[in-house]
Amino acid sequence: MKEKLKKLFAYYGPYKSLFYSDMFFAILGAAVTLVIPLVVRHITNEVVYFEKPQAREAILMLGALMVALVLLEIFCNFYIAYFGHIMGAKMEADMRRDIFGHYQKLTFAFYDNQKVGHLLSRITSDLFDISELLHHGPEDLVISVIKIIGSFAILLAVNVRLALVAFAFIPVMAVFAFYFNGKMGKAFKRNREKIAEINSQIEDSLSGIRVVKSFANEKEEMKKFKQGNDNFVAAKKVSYKYMGIYNSGLGAMSTLITVVVLVVGVSMMLSGTVALTDLITFLLYINNFTDPV
Repeated sequence: MKEKLKKLFAYYGPYKSLFYSDMFFAILGAAVTLVIPLVVRHITNEVVYFEKPQAREAILMLGALMVALVLLEIFCNFYIAYFGHIMGAKMEADMRRDIFGHYQKLTFAFYDNQKVGHLLSRITSDLFDISELLHHGPEDLVISVIKIIGSFAILLAVNVRLALVAFAFIPVMAVFAFYFNGKMGKAFKRNREKIAEINSQIEDSLSGIRVVKSFANEKEEMKKFKQGNDNFVAAKKVSYKYMGIYNSGLGAMSTLITVVVLVVGVSMMLSGTVALTDLITFLLYINNFTDPV
């Protein structure tokens, strides 16, 4: 396993500058999302109590700062979406080159036991999934760690009790996400197997089209293709079922956290233990806190 990972990570080698710049802008973009709510808190907590001329000046300056931060976030997101995908495409091309070179060296015996459609799927759709992982995996991990640790630390600094109320949902969300992510992984693997079978069937049918037409076997080929196509749709249904449960479940939990924090926060505000500005800050940070899950 260690050797396989080492071989996989070697594909980052020629694109180190792209990788490091991608990670830098991913970190910068994540940091920006943590800073903006703090600026809002400063405005609602302190600036509104300044003298009117000072307050107007401060709000204009802080408004300009937030606009600049939003523009910076836009640039960061564009960079990691555009240049990150370019890096992924180049790595995918390198892997495709190596796989194709490996195909050239395999024996006749290997090809006797393999379907061309399956081999084509390995070098196209399967390879695309791997390159997407190599591109998005590191940046998503870094962004998630920064967001969840940063937002939790800020929420603890604002109000410990309310932060713990929000954090109580995270383990449940994590278990739910881990379980259904595994289910989706297996379902999408079946999808890839089914599309590989369809590719093989198409390749066999088209390469032997003269034989098919000679024996008037078009209806039989269509029947076989329909069966393969129906199997693919059935596999898709299973994967989309788990995807629906996954997305709707996590979305509902995120909304539930907001509702609970709002209810508990208002109760604490009425008892004088939480300021309105701190409650607003909590609500602004909820998405940053739950998105990484």
